[in-house]
Amino acid sequence: MKLKLLLTLTLIFSISCGKNTEPDQSYIINDEKSDVVSTSVTDKLISTNAKDYSEELLKDVTFEEDSCESNNILRDVLIFGEKIKSLGGHVLDLDEFGEDEVEFQKFLTESGVQTMSAMDIANSGTKSTMVSCNETNMIPPKSCWYRSLAFSLLIDKIEDETGVDTTLTSHYRSSCYNNKLGGAKKSDHISAKAMDFSMGNQENRHEVEKFICNKLWKENYFMDSETEALSNVSIGLGKTYIHLGLDSTHGRRHWVYNDYAKANTMPATCWNIN
Repeated sequence: MKLKLLLTLTLIFSISCGKNTEPDQSYIINDEKSDVVSTSVTDKLISTNAKDYSEELLKDVTFEEDSCESNNILRDVLIFGEKIKSLGGHVLDLDEFGEDEVEFQKFLTESGVQTMSAMDIANSGTKSTMVSCNETNMIPPKSCWYRSLAFSLLIDKIEDETGVDTTLTSHYRSSCYNNKLGGAKKSDHISAKAMDFSMGNQENRHEVEKFICNKLWKENYFMDSETEALSNVSIGLGKTYIHLGLDSTHGRRHWVYNDYAKANTMPATCWNIN
């Protein structure tokens, strides 16, 4: 009871003292697709490497079956459980938590998340679009909370390793919200399998890009032992922001946004524009 009261007061304090600015989501109309042709350092390896464990589990699962309304939570534990543990988190029983914002914060905190908050995720959208879709916040359905947890822990790790602060601009988007902003019809955000975050400038984005290149793209960061299987990750590079996806039914992929192609002045990492 005391813990729930403390979490409630924390959320109220966050609302009163937090930023009032809404995330810039103008890029979403180009999300998960691009006119820019790009290649990566691992493109030639994909056909020869063993499949990632999650890809095996998802090979017969449709996008619709993987949605937050239909997904198999046990499958999510199998796919995300080891990732959560490798990032220093705990796989707790969802039945121990309610479904409101306070309970979501309690779930994140008790599972080991240090930086990302329920408020950050709840506010990762524009009020006008939420209202038009009859939504009050951007927290995903409870069935997808393990996905949110894995991303939150990963963002913690990225910030710790790079020293760069990130700002969440999008995580879960309902089909209605996604359609209103012109997002991809089968966007990973609809399944809460992606997070978009801004780093404010190119230099900070480049630091995070290097970490993602070396730890997530060229290596299977979540595996303790050496493996030939590359991670099932999705990477979209913007001028000052990045789309990061995990365990998509679409498989491993990458793209570059137009503003990155036109304005990036930092050295290439794992991805090159043709």
